[in-house]
Amino acid sequence: MRTRTYHLVVAPDGRAPAGSAPELAAVRLISLLPPNWRYSPAYPSDGTLSLTLQPPPGTREEAAHAVLLRTFASPILHGWTWSNAPAGSGQGEPGIRGRERSRSR
Repeated sequence: MRTRTYHLVVAPDGRAPAGSAPELAAVRLISLLPPNWRYSPAYPSDGTLSLTLQPPPGTREEAAHAVLLRTFASPILHGWTWSNAPAGSGQGEPGIRGRERSRSR
């Protein structure tokens, strides 16, 4: 079974504290992932975080999507939004329908 790789862009949505750094968002996001997920962050000069995530081999797509939805729903990511959802979402790639918007409480 081939494991899907997810490419995401995480950006401030205007509600985070002034000066919020993408590096801090990366640390928070990565801390929420299961320990066996691989990740590779990059920090373009536009204040966003580009992140490649890969679940462990054999992870079913539904299980990976559940982890991503749970992760991005966390209040510690308040003020950050994400895009480039995995395919099948109707947004270009396979997967997570309706979750490409800001998380707020």
